Amino acid sequence: MDKYTIDSELAILKPLKFTKYSTMRLMIANGVFLFTMFFSRPRRGIRVKKYKIHGFKHQLVKVLVFEMKNQKEKAPGLLYIHGGGFQITGTPVHVKMVTNLMVETGHKVVFIQYRLAPKHPFPTGLEDCYHALSWMKEHADYLNIDGNDISIAGDSAGGNLSIGVSLLSRDRKGPEIKKMLLLYPVVDMRQQTESIRLFTDTPMWNSQLNKSMWSTYLKNGHFNMLPYASPSLAEVKGLPKTYIETAEFDCLRDEGIEFGTRLFEAGVDVRVFHTLGTVHGYDAVFFSDLVKGLNKERVAFLKGDI
Repeated sequence: MDKYTIDSELAILKPLKFTKYSTMRLMIANGVFLFTMFFSRPRRGIRVKKYKIHGFKHQLVKVLVFEMKNQKEKAPGLLYIHGGGFQITGTPVHVKMVTNLMVETGHKVVFIQYRLAPKHPFPTGLEDCYHALSWMKEHADYLNIDGNDISIAGDSAGGNLSIGVSLLSRDRKGPEIKKMLLLYPVVDMRQQTESIRLFTDTPMWNSQLNKSMWSTYLKNGHFNMLPYASPSLAEVKGLPKTYIETAEFDCLRDEGIEFGTRLFEAGVDVRVFHTLGTVHGYDAVFFSDLVKGLNKERVAFLKGDI
């Protein structure tokens, strides 16, 4: 009998169970993903443009801009920040996810390839992402996006960075963010929730990997910016309208739900979808009826229908 009652359509994820990412494993994973990203091609009708922008400490960072080839009017902008424990690069799964959202919502997507730990621990990745948001606003006319209609989205560690960017933009009086879409986000470096205690060996992600991730990400300290690294410690009043998804068998489950509760109590318009029979990264299984249904909710949120 399975320890976790995972949805049958997500069974393909069950063997993907690790409790440690070695340096070699990270190097191999990033090498494979970079290779596949290089040769990936978007679906018909989508154009990809590549740019280099100035990130943290004026270092160059790559961004990909996904747009419809037939776009003429200004489109709303979406900054997408990929997950991967702050250590793994974006994947073709992320590209498929964001291009699906783009086609359905009419957004133009900026996909930031922020610098990764362990070589670039906090706050480099976060600041790279904030610089990408500022770049979108400053170059809105050139990018043919509506500079007053920019949203942000991210999965897992990308969800953490999305919240961090929103906090920075609020506190620095930077670009206004219209909406924030968070998929099973990393929120709390304290790691004291019930789901952290329970899910030490779940597929895709678990509390052992989570502990290692935080140790690596904050290895150089937090530079008096801890609330931006761990949004559970931040004042959340004034954050944008938010959508959160959590997974039943995910060590990050409870911190995502608790963050949604804190947003609600602070007067933020928030929707939390707690999914059942799911593990971290469930939406990589695009053919799942569950994932198809959730994608409709994401689209409705970004379009302002919910």
